[in-house]
Amino acid sequence: MTRATTTVASLEVRGYAADGTAHRVCSRASFEYAYASDGAGGARVELTPSDARAAFTRYVCALTPETFAEMRETQSLTLSSAMECAETCARALRRATTESPETTLAVLACEHSGRARLEIVEDGGHRLVSVLEMPFEHMDEREVRSRVAEEFGAMQARLAAYERRFGALE
Repeated sequence: MTRATTTVASLEVRGYAADGTAHRVCSRASFEYAYASDGAGGARVELTPSDARAAFTRYVCALTPETFAEMRETQSLTLSSAMECAETCARALRRATTESPETTLAVLACEHSGRARLEIVEDGGHRLVSVLEMPFEHMDEREVRSRVAEEFGAMQARLAAYERRFGALE
């Protein structure tokens, strides 16, 4: 996936047990949000943890024109395309993280089944307003292993470059 845009966002992560009870997992987990066009009028969105604590917790959302039309209908969105939806979500995450974290909140609700929902909520004065909800699925194990191997290889290359420049670490 060629990453069109990457945003690092701090999300409140909530997990849901099999009985439906909510549990706060982490108040500010750092995730990388990346999206790109899939070439067929849709977009592929990925959520990847920015730290090594949860290297295998990765989520993906395939916004096909059909799934976007369904999202647009159920959430009354005024967006015109899946790519525009991914871009709007990136801007909302940036706003929740850096620009106005006191009025915008990003919550990642993780279910026991491996599904997750990213919800952007804004303070509307007297009530909280859900601006956008995006459904995610847990990335399949083969793809996760491939991505982790790529990241590990990149880290090894950076370490080798540092060792060439500064000498071996002891």
